[in-house]
Amino acid sequence: MTSTLGFAILAVLARGDRTGYDIAAAMRRPVSYFWTAGHSQIHAELQKLSAGGLVAFETRHGPGPQDKKVYRLTSEGGDALRAWITEPPRERPERDELVLKTYASWLADPELVRRLFAEQLRAHEERLAEYEREEELFGAPPDPGDPRFGNYAALRCGLGYERHRAEWCRWMVGQLSASLKPSWEAVKPSEP
Repeated sequence: MTSTLGFAILAVLARGDRTGYDIAAAMRRPVSYFWTAGHSQIHAELQKLSAGGLVAFETRHGPGPQDKKVYRLTSEGGDALRAWITEPPRERPERDELVLKTYASWLADPELVRRLFAEQLRAHEERLAEYEREEELFGAPPDPGDPRFGNYAALRCGLGYERHRAEWCRWMVGQLSASLKPSWEAVKPSEP
């Protein structure tokens, strides 16, 4: 059975033949908006995909002393990828470390928790700004038959995620900041 990483690699190869290094570079942008993998994972998965007949490679002279392998999607790999695309995604457990920390945050110093969320807010705002710059480069959404449509659709999902996450972090900073006000500031004297 092909792993999700295997299908991610097949999706990259559906856009053109690539070396393992080129696949890893494509996995950094735009695939990294929704899936990440290291070089060692990619090379191990390429061996499995090759053994399964889903990819093939040819050896070419490389820039160094060793030859390089250039991988391509086979017709079986294309069929498997097309079938996989329309299957419902596998259930996966949600694992969000920041939410878990929030669940237990009542045990920590509120100022330290506030700083954590301020740092997270800054990181999400930076990513959001980066994604917005990339969205501007697209202009209008590409046609759904264009390979760039998948890039654009994934980018839109990332934009929504970063906006939501930044808004939540902003709310947490506000809640924690309000809790840190001295009690005399929080209670206004009554008017005579």
